[in-house]
Amino acid sequence: MLTDSSARLSADLLVMVVLVREDGGAGGSVPTYTLDQLPRVTARAQAAGMTALKVFATDRRDASGTRAHAPDSVMARAISAVKATCPSMQVMTETCLCAYLSTGECHLAVRNGQPDQAATIAALARQAVAQAKAGADVIGPAAMIPGSVAACRSALDSAGFDRVRIMPHLIVDSRLYDGYRTAMGIQPRQEPRPFQLPISGHTTMAVERGLMMLAEGADSLLIEPALFSTDILSGLHARAGVPLLPFSVSGECTTLPPALLAEEYAMLLRAGASRVVTHAALTLADTLGDAPSTIPTPRKTPT
Repeated sequence: MLTDSSARLSADLLVMVVLVREDGGAGGSVPTYTLDQLPRVTARAQAAGMTALKVFATDRRDASGTRAHAPDSVMARAISAVKATCPSMQVMTETCLCAYLSTGECHLAVRNGQPDQAATIAALARQAVAQAKAGADVIGPAAMIPGSVAACRSALDSAGFDRVRIMPHLIVDSRLYDGYRTAMGIQPRQEPRPFQLPISGHTTMAVERGLMMLAEGADSLLIEPALFSTDILSGLHARAGVPLLPFSVSGECTTLPPALLAEEYAMLLRAGASRVVTHAALTLADTLGDAPSTIPTPRKTPT
């Protein structure tokens, strides 16, 4: 909530991450939810003051990821469950094949194991439309394949979903994702990741990658992991006039206590974040009253 002089980190600036598995929790450091639990989780998030959920789902897997665009997929039913509970809750999705492919990779492959970019882009476009049909407000291409954002935008527009927004993931490769991968049973075989940004890469190149996504039709950008990509956030804030949402991923949420996460997120807001996507949203919402961090009110730019 903005005031004349400062803004306190508040629940409405947090986007809660919801990991959905049809078969229940798999243990590990981050929680997962079943479809039956989503109404209660959604109601808790709304009562805490949050207005958006970032939904990830895993499903039955095969060599071509067919469940990714199935009308009765776990993701489609999860979106419907959230919207049935709270129609005003903004649903952001992950649009990727890793949770649907038996390889655990984000892309389809040709016979020699190399990425089949054209086939993957087509599959992501079908998945985006399926998520929009289920009620998603913001779809999130996460495979980092050039051209995938444009393909999703074209497919959504052709299917009559021109109001559905696109927030692709700008991902720096990191071990901080291990908790998420364990919880969702996703263990990709290829290392390093073929399309993600290397941790030792240049900030300028990462910023340019984000700008390319915007040129393809993205409406906002999710930047991850938040802890290791503040330079990219700041660089994009200086050049891109769109919402930027850093993603505080599983590793940092299970390593830092809530008080330190609150300080980190206040810093992210100072650096240009619009909101913060986090696994720790509910925990933080319960403790924000004690968080001392504030951020300055953004100055209005002339129009």
